[in-house]
Amino acid sequence: MDTKNLDLFDLLVKVGPILGGTFALYQYWRNSKTRHSEWLSSLYEKFYEQPHYKKMRWIIDYEPKEEIALIRKHIKNDTKDKTAEELVELLIDYLNFFEFIGSLLKLKQISLIEIKMVFKYYILRIADHDFLMEFIENEDFENLDSLIMQLNT
Repeated sequence: MDTKNLDLFDLLVKVGPILGGTFALYQYWRNSKTRHSEWLSSLYEKFYEQPHYKKMRWIIDYEPKEEIALIRKHIKNDTKDKTAEELVELLIDYLNFFEFIGSLLKLKQISLIEIKMVFKYYILRIADHDFLMEFIENEDFENLDSLIMQLNT
């Protein structure tokens, strides 16, 4: 082998692992982004496409007087109405979902930008109801409370 071929071979031996490692890191980063997108999509689906949160989302957004009054009364322990109990259970599930989202933000598993893009409107609709904000504070939904404050700035 002449020295020119030997130098080329030596260069390939030295550069090959660096290029391979760089490609492997790129693939890992890309796969990680894909998994994160799939996970974010599953959060979206859970909130928007599954029926569990739909009723409370509608109540908080459209503010039907009867349902809002029942929730408000039950939260303040002014009623033992069965319908009100069911609505408050739905409300607690709804708030727990956003408490979870706030926890994910605190753990840096989701970004504030992602939350704004997917959930901001409905989180801030909660903040439009003083009695809900009082309930969030009294029941120690700390991560949700913090999330609302961050979205309001």
